[in-house]
Amino acid sequence: IKKHVDWIHRKLLGGQPGRILDLGCGPGLYTARLAKLGHTCTGIDFAPAPIEYAQRHAPPGCQYLLADIRAADYGSGYDLVIFIFGALNLFRPADARLVLEKACRALKPGGTLLLEASSLDAVDQIGNQPAMWYSAGSGLFSDKPHLCLMETFWDDGLKVASERFFIIDAASGQVTRHAASTQAYEEDELEGLLKQAGFAQVDFYASLTGREEDEINDFWVITAQKPG
Repeated sequence: IKKHVDWIHRKLLGGQPGRILDLGCGPGLYTARLAKLGHTCTGIDFAPAPIEYAQRHAPPGCQYLLADIRAADYGSGYDLVIFIFGALNLFRPADARLVLEKACRALKPGGTLLLEASSLDAVDQIGNQPAMWYSAGSGLFSDKPHLCLMETFWDDGLKVASERFFIIDAASGQVTRHAASTQAYEEDELEGLLKQAGFAQVDFYASLTGREEDEINDFWVITAQKPG
């Protein structure tokens, strides 16, 4: 994260203080570091626990909002909007375009969107995992001892990976079902989506450090500019 923040600060913001909006900010790991470099940061996330953590540890220059980014008021006048860690792929295409359009409106003329989208291969792998199970004393789906049965599917036509989780309570045997879908895009589809949302110049990078990394990277890093 430190390397990513350094690249964002130097490459995208020219080392100068700016206003930043982080969509799907989580616990504020990026915004807190950027604020310490002199930037003014706003983070939005729908998950209560990460936002509570971010607010509790917020340095001067940071504010956080608990909200769904599809409906939230972003404000305006930002130099940079950050939308990373594959969050775009978790939305239906229509909602993804809505978020990108709102991000474009929130930027100053000439402002930059930093997008990190899951690659097509990475999403394909999600949808083609073998079925599996595990038991746990507590976890994401339940605070109680339970068994999780998981299966995945890949729709080649829609380019969508689906995951289903069946949670069996160890004490009662009650079964609850959860599901998640991840939308994949080709590179040209992402560029087209950004331009439809109002962005102009679109550039692809190897990583959030701007260069190839040793480890396998499951993301495409993209910058797009709002016309000046």
